[in-house]
This record gives sequence, structure tokens and C-alpha cells, in this order.
Amino acid sequence: MKIFVTGAAGYIGSYVARALIWRGDDVIGYDNFHPYYPRECKEFNVDLSNIASGRKTQFLPSNVVEPVYKKIEEFYEKPITKERGFYSFIEGDIVNYDFLEYIFEKEKFDAVIHLAAMAGVPFSTKEPRLYTSVNVDGTVNLLNVSTKTNVKKFVFASSSSVYGNREDKKVTESDSVHEAVSIYGATKVAGEVLCHASNVIYGIETVVARIFGPIYGPLQRPAGMFHPRAINYNYNGKTLKIFGRKGLDTAKDSTYIDDTVEGLLLCLDHDFKFEIFNIGTSNPLSIRTWLDTIEKAMGKPTKIEVVETDVADVASSADISKAKKILGYNPGTDMYEGVKRQVEVFNLMPEWYKTLPNV
Repeated sequence: MKIFVTGAAGYIGSYVARALIWRGDDVIGYDNFHPYYPRECKEFNVDLSNIASGRKTQFLPSNVVEPVYKKIEEFYEKPITKERGFYSFIEGDIVNYDFLEYIFEKEKFDAVIHLAAMAGVPFSTKEPRLYTSVNVDGTVNLLNVSTKTNVKKFVFASSSSVYGNREDKKVTESDSVHEAVSIYGATKVAGEVLCHASNVIYGIETVVARIFGPIYGPLQRPAGMFHPRAINYNYNGKTLKIFGRKGLDTAKDSTYIDDTVEGLLLCLDHDFKFEIFNIGTSNPLSIRTWLDTIEKAMGKPTKIEVVETDVADVASSADISKAKKILGYNPGTDMYEGVKRQVEVFNLMPEWYKTLPNV
């Protein structure tokens, strides 16, 4: 298949691109390098995908990227085909409809995996118009060009944020999504509704994957995520602030990156007119557990301070029985193993990455 992956320079998007390449699919990656976190991190991600397809690095010296690539490939538990897929990366924005239309008319994609979004719950409360522009208008643009060019399959990466704060129970796909308590969550609800409407009106096969996180593992997005912040602060001897309504006992689904990618690819590979799946672990772990595993992997304690939670912070746990039954989804990576891998890659990264000031 030829697949268009949006957000391909981001954390999940770059892993999805490589998993597709490794199994023989052709991928066009698309990303606008929004400065929500440093461009260098995203360039590193793109170059890992370039190497995966046998291409030269596009942004960074190959001797910097190749050791990290080899380590990440070593962790990958699926067989990698000898006939790897083609990869090409295009820098562009999903709000630029004319450019998207040009690319889709030229490339004739079989499928779209739409991961691009303004991410981060707290920042969405400060920039609501930016989030609606990218997450809503951008999704409309992609759905429109997909239907015009006869794309067969559209996978939309939604979020557990659509459920709002649901610490009281494991949420199922049939639970209400009218209780989002963040602008980010609300834009994801809007994206889901637009996907459903496009399916009904235009017939494009669509799967909504509600991703539960944080998604952790090597090269996790550094901005606003607990694991990379804790590793960075441990390495640099800084005091880590702990957010969450229950402090260290706050528990959330935390999914290893390869398990998340497996769920997304299962959504791509199954035939549905329209479906929604929770992609998570159904096993919420406390921040205390996250911190303990990071300290064990780093080999030293972290200085911490428990502070008041952000007003938009939410917690929910996924009921993944539907994904297990229909998709055969079975996340199984132990957190310590995942964190150990994350720290191993962190230790291979250049010093500029290890000392990022804003994580």
C-alpha cells in the first residue's frame, strides 16, 4: 500500500512510518515542524525513518542517527521484511488545503493515517483557536482530499481526552464523549464526528483510534510528558514537579509505543465501514510506579516536589476488550522493559538532547 502519514516527524507518527516501511509499505510522511518542541527532535525522527527505508539522512549527520536507529530496530519485535517500503518526507501543514490537494492528486494514496495535531492538554487552554484550526480544520481538509482522490481507508488518531476525567471506571467506546474538559479533547471529539459524517456522506472507510497515554518509550515527545521530563531531570539533577489530583498515586493508562503502533496498524489492516477502538493497556499505573521504574533504569533517585494539578488534567483507563476481540490487539510490554529501552536510547543521544531545557 501507499500510505500518507500525517505528523510523521512526531513521536507516534515516526514510529508508525517505520513500522509500515519495515513491513514493506510505501510511506509519504508529512509534518509542519511546529515549534511546540524543538525542531531538531523532529528532524531526528524523520532521519530515523529515512534510514529505515535505506535512504540517506535528510537533516542530521548519519553517524549521529545510525547508532540510535540500530538500537530501536533491535527492540522491534516484529519480523522486518527484506523488501522495505519507500519513504519520502514532505514538510507542510494540514491547514494548507491547496498543497494537500496537489500531493494527493499526484501520489494517489491507498490510505491515510492521520496523527498530526496540536497536542498537549494544558497548552490548548491558552491557544484554543490554534487547536481548532489545526485539529478541526486540518482534519476536514484531509477528509475532503481523501474522498476526492478515492482514498480507500482513513485512520484517525483520537484521544482518551474525549472521555473527560473518568477515574471512576474503565471507559468503553460507547461511553459519552460529551464531557471533554479540555479544548484539546473537544477538538478530538469534533474530529471523530467529522470522520463519521464523511463516512456516511462519502463512504470513505474510517477507523477512529482513541489512544490512551502517556505513550512512552525511546524518543518520547519531550514536551509536557512525564517520562522524558523525569529522565531529563534525573540526568541533570533538577527537581521534578509532580502533577495529578492524587499526587504520586494518580494513575493513568500508560502504553508502550510499539503497542500503540500495533493497535493503529491493526485499525488500518481490518476492513470496517466505520469503527471506534480504544487503544491502551487497560492497566493504569501510578505516577509512583512510573517514577520508580525510571529511577531504577537511571540508577539514581530523582528530586521531586508534588504540586497542584493543572485544571485540565484528566485521567481515564481504557476498556480494550473490543479491540482485543475484533482486532486481536494485545498490548504486553512491561513498563520497566519499556523504560529501560527509553533510557538506553537517551544515553545514545547527543548532549543537546539530554540537556533540553524545556521538557
